[in-house]
Amino acid sequence: MDMVANPVALNCRYYDILEEHEADACVVRLSFDARCANREGVDSVSTGLLPLDGSIVGELFTDAAARIARGCGAHSYWAETDQYLLLALWADEADEAGLAATTERLYRELLGQTRERGYPHLVRVWNYFADINGEEQGLERYRQFCLGRFDAFAAADIAENQFPSACALGHRGGDLLIYALASKTPPHHFENPRQASAYHYPSEYGPRSPSFARASLLSLPGQLPKLFVSGTASVVGFVTLHPYSLSEQITVTLENLDLLLAHVAQQYASAMGDLPLLQAEVIKIYVRNAADLGEIKMRVEQAYPQVPAVYVAADICRADLLLEIDGIWNLSV
Repeated sequence: MDMVANPVALNCRYYDILEEHEADACVVRLSFDARCANREGVDSVSTGLLPLDGSIVGELFTDAAARIARGCGAHSYWAETDQYLLLALWADEADEAGLAATTERLYRELLGQTRERGYPHLVRVWNYFADINGEEQGLERYRQFCLGRFDAFAAADIAENQFPSACALGHRGGDLLIYALASKTPPHHFENPRQASAYHYPSEYGPRSPSFARASLLSLPGQLPKLFVSGTASVVGFVTLHPYSLSEQITVTLENLDLLLAHVAQQYASAMGDLPLLQAEVIKIYVRNAADLGEIKMRVEQAYPQVPAVYVAADICRADLLLEIDGIWNLSV
């Protein structure tokens, strides 16, 4: 089977300067900044992720082949084509009743809007909020987030095999931000054979397990299949490997990515008959301690030379993890 890449399909890039021609093709513009502060009517979504290296100031999703309708509300931004929807929702936690309740409310809204608009399949979700490893009401905030997300999925009858790829990172302050890619076409979700499925983690990791897949493959008409890889870290089975040890965690994280990509390629070949080539489009590296940037960057560049990458300050969902990597890959045969 031969595939021809559409050069003007859904694409992601990191930017320092926006090109004039990109305005009409913009699906969403995400700003890397020191505080997650969103408001109605702005032309970009604030993430609260501060870049640690270079001149990159944001992330841009574009699709020059599609007609894009865009809109915003007091606490939302959306862009849709005839194939997919990008929806961002945010909340000021100071105005809310706790992280678990706020997360559940936003996810219920997310699921309601995607279904009402005709894009019932979640592909990829990004979650950013403050103090992810802190404790609130006797429970770590990440575990509170997982509780709210799980309850929203359960209320919407989202089964485990429908969980999207995702990440959850801690920024330095501001809004709880959730943004998602949803599609009319159901994606194919993957697990990593080296890791337990997150939704099967034992109860020691919280009252509700994290509700996400390790990767999601979206095949849109006329476009190369696009693989969205979840935040990946030094976890084997369900246990953190090499707690607080940077060099070893980098090694395991990169190994986990390699094994996941190989697994996706093998599964794709079993279904389609040809072994695909996976080419990284972008990768994002979340770094807990800025002092670790040099070693992390050197190792990542060795593993992924010439791949556009951004390094941002963020706390990982487990306090003993020092980095996490996610990204987007394109498949071709």
